[in-house]
Amino acid sequence: MEKSQNSSTKNVKFQEEAQQLAKEIEKWASIRKALCDDTTMLAQYRTMLAKGRTELANKRIKLAEGRTNFANKRTELANNRTELANKRTELANKRTELAENRTQWARERTELSNKRTEWAKERTDLADKRTELANNRTELADKRTELANKRTKLAENRTNLANKRTDWAEMRTKLSELRTRLAGGRTSLARTRTNFAQYRTIMAKMRTELSYLRTGVGFIALGCGFIRYFGLGKWTILDFGIILLGLIIIFMAVKMFIRTLFHERKIMKRLEQELTHDALDKREREIIQLLRFSSFKRVKSDDESS
Repeated sequence: MEKSQNSSTKNVKFQEEAQQLAKEIEKWASIRKALCDDTTMLAQYRTMLAKGRTELANKRIKLAEGRTNFANKRTELANNRTELANKRTELANKRTELAENRTQWARERTELSNKRTEWAKERTDLADKRTELANNRTELADKRTELANKRTKLAENRTNLANKRTDWAEMRTKLSELRTRLAGGRTSLARTRTNFAQYRTIMAKMRTELSYLRTGVGFIALGCGFIRYFGLGKWTILDFGIILLGLIIIFMAVKMFIRTLFHERKIMKRLEQELTHDALDKREREIIQLLRFSSFKRVKSDDESS
């Protein structure tokens, strides 16, 4: 009995440690779920920032297009100015005698206009390159937005997996509670079985003591039969010895029987307490309560829906 009690206490301690470990796992699972929610919020904020950058890039593209249009208009004006300069050169050639200095100044102005035209062309090329860079930046921003959306979806999947893991942890905790309660019921049944075994042992001992009592009565009957059959003589001492042996056996058997009867009454009261109608009803209610777990159905429905 001491070994069984020690093993039961060890089992109870192990189950309590398992329950504490399951609670800690559930706690860490809730913390991880909160972290996943924060990560999802950060991903959404990052998506909003990426959209804002995309809008700024589009506005920058529009400004670059406006600059390009202004550069084209400036080029057209320069070309018109060049034509006017050429006409002015023709008029200056006709006025060569009167306006040589003016012709020289016009030529220098023409050269400056040509340089300005070249610079305008280079500026236009640079504006085109800037437009290409803006387009590339827009494409990169779109790709970044797509990556942010994928990251958001992955964060949502991670959150769903964390929720499922939390549900399984709750199920495992309830299963450990069920195992603990079943172990308690098994312990009580083992105690009842032990009481029955003790009662059976006591009944066997009482049967042995009654057989001793019957043996003592047999010795007394045998001694009395010898005295009556053979009468008094030298063998009468042996007959009285047989009768005395029977009395000793009867005395010892009665003493042992009374002691065993006292223990039998004690164990019988214990068994009557354990086997009362209220105790059996209570045990039946506990067994029915053990089998009621709505979370199992809920987790099963979640798995089927997924």
